[in-house]
Amino acid sequence: MSRYTSKLLAVIILALLSVAAGNAAAQTKSQKAFLDRVKSVSTIDDARLSKDALVIWPSPDVQSGLNYETMGEQLCQEYKTYGYLVIWFMDSSKYRRDQEMVMLQSHICVEDA
Repeated sequence: MSRYTSKLLAVIILALLSVAAGNAAAQTKSQKAFLDRVKSVSTIDDARLSKDALVIWPSPDVQSGLNYETMGEQLCQEYKTYGYLVIWFMDSSKYRRDQEMVMLQSHICVEDA
């Protein structure tokens, strides 16, 4: 009886692991689709999810005139879905010129909840 139980437990564990892996892959696909939507906005050069942050590089030619507060509020509407708590707006010009990461502004999404 114990051999049957251990085999049954092994099958259950494998099933749970495959479901978890499938969920992670689905989440990755939905995150990629979300990032593709964000990057399609003309004022955004690039976007990435990094742990608990959504990192945005605005287009260099418009980054000085953007309303980061409004952009942050709009992007925070989906923070629970995609797992980020803060948005970091990075200086695209500085990154292109010096390969240096400099933050222009941040927006905390949890406060909007």
